[in-house]
Amino acid sequence: MMMFRFLKGKYNWVLFLFYILLIFCLVQVEKNHVNANIKTMIDGFWYSVVTLTTVGYGDFYPVSNIGKAIGLIIIISSLGVLGILIGNITTIIQTQMEKKKKGLFGTDFHNHFIIIGWDDFARNVTDQIINAKSNVAIVTNSMTDLELIRETYSKEQVFVLFADYKNMDSLKKVNIEKANSVFVNFEEDANSLIYIINLKKQFEVNIVVALQTSELKETFKSVGVNHSVSKNDITAKMVASFIFEPDVALFTEDLMETSVKDDDFDINQFKVIEGNPFLSKKYIDAFIGLKKEYDTILIGLVKINGSTRTLLKNPSEDTIISLGDYMLTISNNKALQRLTKVFGVNEGIN
Repeated sequence: MMMFRFLKGKYNWVLFLFYILLIFCLVQVEKNHVNANIKTMIDGFWYSVVTLTTVGYGDFYPVSNIGKAIGLIIIISSLGVLGILIGNITTIIQTQMEKKKKGLFGTDFHNHFIIIGWDDFARNVTDQIINAKSNVAIVTNSMTDLELIRETYSKEQVFVLFADYKNMDSLKKVNIEKANSVFVNFEEDANSLIYIINLKKQFEVNIVVALQTSELKETFKSVGVNHSVSKNDITAKMVASFIFEPDVALFTEDLMETSVKDDDFDINQFKVIEGNPFLSKKYIDAFIGLKKEYDTILIGLVKINGSTRTLLKNPSEDTIISLGDYMLTISNNKALQRLTKVFGVNEGIN
């Protein structure tokens, strides 16, 4: 492979063929001399290699005057060959490093979250996700953003890919088939809509989109978006809440952030899998059990029916918790760690 790349240039081919011709001529001149030690092409190649690498074992060398002249040309030519070889090797290494830097070798992340489009809003989302100990793959078409992301986050948690947004095949490098969700975050809603239409044609994934205009939520839902979030709506609701009921707003803001310290509170969701102690139990029993044993409040359930997700806020006491449901809880970080072990699954969509 290295030799193929070395010979890729037109002039490199010419130099290489000239070098081979010199070795052939050297062998033809030397092989019939009485004191010859270069008698075959293998001998000639060995002589050229030790000359090229400046090792010079002295086991093969020309003895005739013409052979010495040809050998001198080989020595001089070796300098050019060596220079080109080193230059090509350096270029190949730099190219591979640049590809790795751009994420072109891909990632083996799975059950991770993909963010397409980078800005301060995406950065805040990323911070919350990695605080929840989940991995994030980011796709950007800006080298400046790529450098910033690589400097800001650990490569064990965040993978970044530099790619043209129009190239849907590049998303395979962020392992999109095994991703949990894809967050599309462009400045213009029209760009987001076109992108999502093309994305859905090629991949079957859960999509979340950040919108500038809340009136377009139904439009995005019609093209297969699972969740649409209006940046303006969220900001307006939080501002109004701080004006009207500031304590509620503070509590809500705290719950929306991923818990980091032991006494930080957060709303979490856990998928009900085999081994969950509350599987097949009534909602009221789970509510009481979680509060007593884990200092956690159960605030709702999500029932899954095919691709339909039904959110039950404070459901009736007799509602049965079934396999595949999601339990919505409020707990501090210390209790969260215990729940993760007891439920046998990490928080979030699984």
